[in-house]
This record gives sequence, C-alpha cells and structure tokens, in this order.
Amino acid sequence: MTPHRCTVPGCPLDATGIFCPDHYCALPPKQAQWLVRWQIKMMRCEDADTKQHMREQLHGYTQEAIRTLQSSKAMSQAAPESACPSAHAAGANIQARP
Repeated sequence: MTPHRCTVPGCPLDATGIFCPDHYCALPPKQAQWLVRWQIKMMRCEDADTKQHMREQLHGYTQEAIRTLQSSKAMSQAAPESACPSAHAAGANIQARP
C-alpha cells in the first residue's frame, strides 16, 4: 500500500492502511481487526459491483470508527486524571496539580 494521510480529520500523520498507527492502536481491538479484515476482503473481491458495494460499506465502517475515536478522545479530555482507576491500579505516579 502507498502512504497517504490518516483518515481522521486533522491528523497530519501518514498511514499505509486506513489510519495512522496511533489512531489504529487507539481503536477498540475488535473494531480495528474488523476494518482490516473488511479491507482485505474488498481488495480480494473480483466482481466490480460487489467490490463497489464493499467499498461503500468500508467507508461507513471507517466513519463509525472515526466517531468512536472522537468520542473516546472527548471523554478522556473531560475526565479528570483522578477518575482513571486503571492508572492508579497500574502503579502510575500521578502528582496532584496545584
């Protein structure tokens, strides 16, 4: 695949797939795997009409993934650091802000 810009609006990073590595890794694993599988199935499809239909579906799935990334980013920015129990459970050293 040839490098191009990440599909997420405003992302300046290059991507060889649908998303840059940062956004791909930020997706829920099942959603990321589904997008890759669907893209591979679409590329292997030989029938032009079916391939076009799959391309349109992939576009919809991609838009859904972008919404997932944007909502998770908005939620993480809205939540205070102390509200993240996994950081404390993992032994993270979070200092109080003045």
